[in-house]
Amino acid sequence: MTRGMIKKLIFIVLLIVFSVMIILPTIGSKKLEIRFIDTAAAEDIDAVKQRFSTGGYDLKIDDKTIIVSGRNLTDAVMNEIKVLKGVADTTLLKHWAETAFLAKKINLGLDLQGGMHLVLQANFDSIQKKLGRELDEKDRNEITQQALELIRSRIDKFGVSEPSIRPRGNEAIEIQLPGVKDPAGVKKAIGTTGSLEYRIVDDQYTGLANAWLKENYKDAELPADPVDLKSLLAKITEGIKLPDTLEGMFYYERDKDTGKVTPAYPIILSKEISLKGTDIQEAMVDQDEYGQVVVVFKTTSEGAVKFAEATSEKNHGKKLAIILDEKVRNAPNIKETIGSGSGNISGGFTFDEAKTLARIIKEGALPVDLKIIEERSVGPSLGQDSIESGVKAFGLGLVIIMSFMLIYYKLAGLIADIGLIINLIFMLATLSLLGFTVTLPGIAGFLLSMGMAVDANVIIYERIKEELKKGKSVRMAISAGFDRAFWTIFDSNLTTLIATFILFQFGTGPIKGFAVTLFIGILASMFVALYITRFVYEILSINKKKKTLSI
Repeated sequence: MTRGMIKKLIFIVLLIVFSVMIILPTIGSKKLEIRFIDTAAAEDIDAVKQRFSTGGYDLKIDDKTIIVSGRNLTDAVMNEIKVLKGVADTTLLKHWAETAFLAKKINLGLDLQGGMHLVLQANFDSIQKKLGRELDEKDRNEITQQALELIRSRIDKFGVSEPSIRPRGNEAIEIQLPGVKDPAGVKKAIGTTGSLEYRIVDDQYTGLANAWLKENYKDAELPADPVDLKSLLAKITEGIKLPDTLEGMFYYERDKDTGKVTPAYPIILSKEISLKGTDIQEAMVDQDEYGQVVVVFKTTSEGAVKFAEATSEKNHGKKLAIILDEKVRNAPNIKETIGSGSGNISGGFTFDEAKTLARIIKEGALPVDLKIIEERSVGPSLGQDSIESGVKAFGLGLVIIMSFMLIYYKLAGLIADIGLIINLIFMLATLSLLGFTVTLPGIAGFLLSMGMAVDANVIIYERIKEELKKGKSVRMAISAGFDRAFWTIFDSNLTTLIATFILFQFGTGPIKGFAVTLFIGILASMFVALYITRFVYEILSINKKKKTLSI
């Protein structure tokens, strides 16, 4: 074996090992941690135990905590358990590979794990009446982005894990909430307009609140559940003896990696509202004289009077909190009195952060009414049946394909079957790295791509057989067979790749899922057939005296 072949072997082995590590969080056993409140009754704990009495789950019970281990643990299951009586919180624990290799589990679509699917659209007709003019495409896109920020804030109230909230085109928003059991509550919350307020921050009591939290709250992270946060605020209020004129809230920050808005620290505000959202007329992103990104705003005539009072000399050096739906989203410093009715907010923002803040301010200036244009719910039992049916179809199809290759091509068929398994590993690893969400059409894309994967092997093997019939040596037949088959394989797969690209660009939801799995499957099969399989045959052809080939 030459040095080049040794390098190839090391590369292939390392790639396969890495891919296996990446898919462990998806195919391996998962763990769900369930924590109960201190006053949880024995029947509350028994109800949770009963939920996992079937399905092959293992339970480890420790006082007010249950660790559930199993392969069928999804975000929907976590959200289902979270709302049960006596449960404080639930968390899907990270697999060790997620920390060591930055791997991600492949998520399941609502058709597989159950939940609620909504498509919302801003009520553009009512907005046009408020503005007194027609909305152009830019206006509609901006309003949709504004509504997107509002919806993210609303969904947080439900404590839903792994919600999918994304724009559909320029005028609609698609929401997927795994395991949600209260669709009426969700629709009511996201269908109402938001509340935006501006209040003065009390720095002295904010410092006391954070000192109390540091001393008395030992948990590393603040609770995500709104009820727990409210309870914690009540304890802080009592602990620092907060005057009746002040009120405690939490300052929220957006995680740059996940995009989620989470509580960061307590902040104490005056109960008196300095300005309301409707006092701001418009807001936009701009640059100041130093080239820094700022948010420029303009008030109404009535708002100008209020803003001049809020930024008067008595408040210089203080902060003016911007509160959306009882969440403090920003708190710029008051440096000077602004009586002109216009000003800017600076704070070392990135352009995206400034755009988000501008949208929050606009939400108060022009509340967005949302209407539901599509709705459907999927039960978890239907989802589980879909998974089992999809897995059975996939497994049966794979067994038939592998059996045919083994019977018809003998040793060459065995090599093709091994390549098929490697191809599957590469597909799952790629989807894991992308944090992909698999739906039923995605499973269909899997099965189709696995069936198409052996096409390349069939073409290569038939070419090799033709070369052997011409009297060429095994080594020459293998080399010529792969060379002659390359462009045939490339051209045939290229047309399919173009079709999947078009499906991805113009399709929606499940159609995109089908296109992605098929696209990745084709690329993986080409790599396995033309690189890994060829390398195996290069090893087999090292022996120049070899006269026959099991093909």
